[in-house]
Amino acid sequence: MKDMQIRLSNSLSIVLLLGIFLLTSCGSASHHFYATDEGNLMALREKQDLKVSAGYTPHVNSLPGNNINFQLGYSPIKHLGIQSNFFRIRNSFDGLEDVKKNVYQYNYGGAIGTYFFKPAKVAEITDEESGESTYVPAKGKGLLFDAYVGYNRGNVENVFFGESGTISLDFQKFYLQGGVHIFLDRIGASFSLKYAQLNYTDGQAFGRLTAAELNKADIIEANNPFNFLESALKISIGKPQAPIRGYLTIAGVYDFGDVFLEIQPSTMQFGVTADIDHFFKR
Repeated sequence: MKDMQIRLSNSLSIVLLLGIFLLTSCGSASHHFYATDEGNLMALREKQDLKVSAGYTPHVNSLPGNNINFQLGYSPIKHLGIQSNFFRIRNSFDGLEDVKKNVYQYNYGGAIGTYFFKPAKVAEITDEESGESTYVPAKGKGLLFDAYVGYNRGNVENVFFGESGTISLDFQKFYLQGGVHIFLDRIGASFSLKYAQLNYTDGQAFGRLTAAELNKADIIEANNPFNFLESALKISIGKPQAPIRGYLTIAGVYDFGDVFLEIQPSTMQFGVTADIDHFFKR
C-alpha cells in the first residue's frame, strides 16, 4: 500500500513538472487567432461510465478569461471512450499602437479512443489453505492511460476598435491526444498532450483595417494549415468515487517549426465534474 502511494505521488510530481514545462514554453502575442481549450479530460475508467463537466473563468486583470467549457464522456463498452466538448472565449486586448480589440472564439467537436485503468492495490489477502495471495483494489484510486483521435471546428473573430474593423476566420482541427490520470485519496491529476493540425477553411476581413492588420490574415492564408502541440493539466479535488468533484485546468499551446500563427498562449478553467452513471446506479 505504501509503495503504491509513493509511486503514485512520484508520478503526480512528474505530471505536474511536465505540465509546468510545456505551459511556460508557450509564447505570447498581441493578435490572437486561436486559443486552446482543455481538450478531452473526462477520465473514463470502466464500461457504462457517463461523465459531464462544466467550467467557467472570469476575466481578471491580465489573466485570460471570460471562457466557458462543457465536456461529455461515455464508455459504451470496456476500453472504448467517446467524448465531446464545447468551448467559448471572449476577451479584450491592447494591440499594436494601443489599438484595442475584442476576441471572440467558439469551437466544438468530438473524439473517440481507448483507455486502460490500473487500480491501486490497498490490501493483501492470503488464503490459509492454498497459501495464495490476492489484492483488493482501492475504490477509484489508481492510474489511467488513454488515447483519443478527435475533430473540432469553430470560428474566431478579432474586432478592432478605432478602425472599427473585423477579421473573422472559420477553422477545423484534427488531433491525436494521449493522457495519463492519477487518482489519490482526495486529489487527482490529469495531463494530456496532443498533436494538432489547425486548418483555416474560410476568412473574411471587413470594416476599416490597417495594412498591418490585413497582413495578418494574408500570412495565415499563406501558411495554412498549422501544426503544433497542445497540453492540458487538470487538478481535481474530491474523493475518487465522489459523484461531484471540483477542478482547475490550465491549457497551453506550443507551436514549432516555421509557424506564423499568433495565438493566445494559455487558458485557465474552474469547474465541476459529475459522474452521471453514479446517480443511475443508485
